[in-house]
Amino acid sequence: MSNIPTKIYRENTKEIAIIGGGLAGLTAAVYLARDGKNVTVIEKSSKAGGRARTTIKDKFYFNQGPHALYANGIGPKVLDELNIKYTGKKVDSTKYYITKKGKLYKLPTKLNEILTTKLLNGWGSKVEVLHFFIKLNKMKLDQLYSLSFQEWLDLNFKNPDSKDFVKMLGRIATYTYNAENLSARLALYQVKTAVTGSVVYLDEGWQTLIDQLVEIGKRNGVKYVHGKGVVTLQQDYAHDKKNPQQIWKISLSDNTTLSYHNVIIATNPFHVYSLLKDNKKVNSEFLKQLENINRPARVATLDLALSSLPNPDVYGVYGMDTPLYISLHSAFAKLSTDGNGVLFHAMKYLDSSIGPNPLEDKLQLESLLDTIQPGWRKMIIRQRFLPSMIASNTVINYNNNETMENRPDTEVPGVNNLYIIGDWVGPDGMLADASFASAKAVALSILNNRKAIEMHTIQ
Repeated sequence: MSNIPTKIYRENTKEIAIIGGGLAGLTAAVYLARDGKNVTVIEKSSKAGGRARTTIKDKFYFNQGPHALYANGIGPKVLDELNIKYTGKKVDSTKYYITKKGKLYKLPTKLNEILTTKLLNGWGSKVEVLHFFIKLNKMKLDQLYSLSFQEWLDLNFKNPDSKDFVKMLGRIATYTYNAENLSARLALYQVKTAVTGSVVYLDEGWQTLIDQLVEIGKRNGVKYVHGKGVVTLQQDYAHDKKNPQQIWKISLSDNTTLSYHNVIIATNPFHVYSLLKDNKKVNSEFLKQLENINRPARVATLDLALSSLPNPDVYGVYGMDTPLYISLHSAFAKLSTDGNGVLFHAMKYLDSSIGPNPLEDKLQLESLLDTIQPGWRKMIIRQRFLPSMIASNTVINYNNNETMENRPDTEVPGVNNLYIIGDWVGPDGMLADASFASAKAVALSILNNRKAIEMHTIQ
């Protein structure tokens, strides 16, 4: 316990620090600053945004892999509440296909298409898929915490084709290959959100959201510290005999130290664990949980700008027996500065149980592009391959000897005024929706206002 004079403490200790300037951190900052709080966002990179950043290359807007906003999810509700504007179209699946055993089949979305498709072998498979869609809205998802998505599939489907079809839907909706490491509750919620409302591809990429969040934050007094990582986070106390208060001391990579009443960590579970593992007051079970969340969902993504579209009849394809995805995002969003050219995102969902093989992954994506867009190689303007990008930190390391753990709560147990947010935190949503939901939940907690707007929570 250091001897900090009360006067210095009062002058130098700030109100709220947010470690991490990605989507969750920026959202929490706006909520808090808009309510009059003094907020500082500390981001180790030179720019805010994290995985939601968009770069302009050769006049094209490149997101970091395929990004989609779930129209019926939590994200649009939070963005509307914060007055964040965006444009873009919902994806129309008319020109989307499924590949199985090297053959292409039209994506069945309607009753008659499911009954007549040759994608599903036999009447039994088709009936199981129909029953799944009929029951989806009525499922009691809160009862499925103790099951992995794979276990749920094994219990509910007898036919391999129907099981693979629904597993494919879960893979697309969650960006997750390993169904055995994913909560059935979260997976089915995400599929339900996608099926009932579709997704929106954003004009000019997700940077439009980041830029607005930063600007609104600035107008409300948020301070931004860029290019400095957080090395340590330690508790201390102000020596005010009448009103002793805990503070958090943050040591940065440039050897400066800052003090705050409240700290929100908006990074990944590994970074949170590294900052808290030596704090004896932090609940040991919580630290163990952070250690066990050790398999984020990763993808290999090939982002591809072409001068024109070789085959206008195919906008995308999903692998049913292979973990592959291709979608023409520019068909539904403005993704070039001049409105010309097309932009594909091709992606492979990576198996966390085996080692990476970037060369093979890229060849698989290129081969599928050859199938649906022959001649694409002659039309390349720019391409970017990201061999092992984290798509989501939500995945929980599950084994058959334990029940599926819930995701961590936003309040760090054992200490005061310390919070976590991100796509791996809290009970609501997945991907960006979880980031938005946890950011708002923490803001409400700090503001002592538990009355939240109604959000699309899991039933």
